[in-house]
Amino acid sequence: MYLCLRLPQSLLTPEAGSEQQDRLQAVLLHYSPQLAHIQANLWVLNISASLRLFGGLRRLYQHVRADLHALIPDPCLALAPSARAACLLALSTRKQRRCIRRLHACLNPLPIQLLGAPADQLHWLHSLGCHTLGQLRQLPRDGLAQRGLRTLLLQLDQAYGLQSWTLEWVQSAPQFIYRLELDTPSNNKALVLRALTRLLNQLEGGLNQHQLACTGLELTLHTERYKDYPRSTHLELHMARSSWRSQDFLPVWQEQFQPLQLPAAVQSLMLRARQLHPRQTHASSLFPDAHHWQEQDQQLLERLQARLGTGQILTPAPQASHLPEQANQWQPASTVAARPAAGPVRQRPCWLLEPARPLPHDQQSPLLDHQRLRLIQGPERIQTGWWNGGGHQQRDYFVALCPQGRLYWVYRDLSQEHAWYLHGVFG
Repeated sequence: MYLCLRLPQSLLTPEAGSEQQDRLQAVLLHYSPQLAHIQANLWVLNISASLRLFGGLRRLYQHVRADLHALIPDPCLALAPSARAACLLALSTRKQRRCIRRLHACLNPLPIQLLGAPADQLHWLHSLGCHTLGQLRQLPRDGLAQRGLRTLLLQLDQAYGLQSWTLEWVQSAPQFIYRLELDTPSNNKALVLRALTRLLNQLEGGLNQHQLACTGLELTLHTERYKDYPRSTHLELHMARSSWRSQDFLPVWQEQFQPLQLPAAVQSLMLRARQLHPRQTHASSLFPDAHHWQEQDQQLLERLQARLGTGQILTPAPQASHLPEQANQWQPASTVAARPAAGPVRQRPCWLLEPARPLPHDQQSPLLDHQRLRLIQGPERIQTGWWNGGGHQQRDYFVALCPQGRLYWVYRDLSQEHAWYLHGVFG
């Protein structure tokens, strides 16, 4: 037995988005894993193996309709012994779309337009006085096949159950949700961490089975009722790299548990994996390579984020600007997108003064702390900003050397007469 859902036009617009489709898919998969997406507005569900589980066809149909009613005000559902017949009934304008026993009586009055035949074939069939599926079945099959209607005949046989229709079932994304109840409720963080370790080991096994990795975890601690405190505590873990081993997650969770206060005893834990994607493996090496040191850096970054907070670890994010004070922005390490392609390498100091410090000067060069700076490299001209309201910037940058051997980055503002500024210090 097959059940077909026809979506209204309001759910087929770009504004509806894929989130609504995912919700519909989740509802239908609750009743059977054999779900096929035939076309944009048709979903077909094989419910033959689910009838006994849900108490029969009538109760299952009522359950599906009630669950869909929260997403679709008046869901259009059709029931038929074959998948093609269920689709034709769903596309039809009939009020009664449930066909359980008398399949021929339900399909014969349906118009042949529902089969989706080309316009020239429909026009030829109409010229013969053939308008319904029942009339199409009475025509000579050999003559129809010779005139290129083999596909139409195949669909007709599939609808009446004479031919099988091979459907491509939807492969739902795996979900990794693990729960564990403590033998004795406790607010001992060490005991809760041991229980969390068991969940992480289960998660590692599930990710290994599907060859997946994740960059986010959610942990929910369900606690006993205590005064006015909430009954659950939600914790989130954001990894700087894709991980799947429990030994990668556990140190970061330990850092997050250090400042955590548990006012009430924890009864159960629930762990959910987020941001799943295919695992990228690297060939192992006998000696540490660049990938090994990169992993070490990422582990340090993850532990710092867990201890200090995600917004406290900043990383430079290059910007599309020629002005040094605008060419970089400090953003949280977890939100920085992919870096743009690297441009030409130019010598830049590690420390920029904000704002640039005016320097006295004589007729030869700028002065810093009453000492003359010797210009050893430059000029590098930066001329930009003439197209926006920030003003036209014209600067000549130099690398300057002081008598003590320190290197500075200075520039001369060409829009002012003999105006020198200290903008950076080299390490």
